Amino acid sequence: MNPKQKKQSSAGNTPAAKTTIDSASPSDSVIARTSEPWCSRFSVGDLIVENIGNGTPRFGLILSIHRDNTFSVRFADGVDYAFASHCLPYSHWLELVRERLD
Repeated sequence: MNPKQKKQSSAGNTPAAKTTIDSASPSDSVIARTSEPWCSRFSVGDLIVENIGNGTPRFGLILSIHRDNTFSVRFADGVDYAFASHCLPYSHWLELVRERLD
């Protein structure tokens, strides 16, 4: 077989795959911030503590904020919903715990 007739690799001729991920388009059911008091403390990606009554607090990461005052949250045991009125930002919860210990 003639060396010039050998099949050449097509890897050099193929365009490179796109390496960046575009941002997700905004959804009508999800908001990042509003003028409502409960929402001004929270945003997507925040670490929160859901503390209902005297139960064990649940720590989670906000995945989305919905208009009905609920969050979609990644807890240790899976994704669940949480009411904004039952949640505190982790930093605020930590300050409250420190005050109780002093």
